[in-house]
Amino acid sequence: MGQLDNDIGELEDIRWARVDRAVEMSDLYKDAIVGIKVRLSSDIVGKNDLFAFGKALEAGVELNKPLMIHVGGSIHPIEKFLEQLRPGDIVTHAFTGRPNGIVDNNGRVIDAAKDAIKRGVIFDVGHGAGSFSFDIAEKCLEEGILPGTISSDVHKYNVNGPVHDLLTTLSKFLYLGLGIEEVVKLSTVNPSSAIGMDHKIGTLNVGADADVAIIDPIEKKITLTDSEGEIRVGNTLLVPVTTLKKGNIFVASPNML
Repeated sequence: MGQLDNDIGELEDIRWARVDRAVEMSDLYKDAIVGIKVRLSSDIVGKNDLFAFGKALEAGVELNKPLMIHVGGSIHPIEKFLEQLRPGDIVTHAFTGRPNGIVDNNGRVIDAAKDAIKRGVIFDVGHGAGSFSFDIAEKCLEEGILPGTISSDVHKYNVNGPVHDLLTTLSKFLYLGLGIEEVVKLSTVNPSSAIGMDHKIGTLNVGADADVAIIDPIEKKITLTDSEGEIRVGNTLLVPVTTLKKGNIFVASPNML
């Protein structure tokens, strides 16, 4: 059913987690449904996180499609989920500052996260209104733990801050030390590959959709805010200039430049 109400979590009533219906819908809409996602935070799933995870994994296995888990604030430790993920499965909000994340109380990345990455599990940013911490990202990068994909998770509650847009999220990773080519790859090529669409999107190959973004790296002091309200001052802001979507041209408005 999804999150129909801000006060009642979508899987507090676990009867909504129906594997047979998920599989049926995925088979019916093969071109649109690229995987299964489950949100494991207690405000979404109550105490049902392990059960909901098991059901979602069951659906992913039956469909032979990736499972994405939304982490941060779960009842059970994240290790319980990470150890069961398959290569190609995705952990979104991987750099959250909420409890039961991938950094322990001593500021070290947990072994289960490192093992998952070695197995081919993808760690996605999923910035959102409450799911990206500069402090956690810095600790992870210090240990060589980088995101596999960068996403904004932009929606109406964060479009006016702290997320704003994908390019602002990418600018935060420029501040953290990644290069422009790297952040572009992590937000185009890698995501399209993760959902098995690298033949069609995130590529400039002949025959692919003509989806092209022209961006300008502007050198200026820029205030960057994470989901915890922590502020960093960066030196580069990526801004949109022109976008092509299947051949249609969209020019950025002047206030974006």
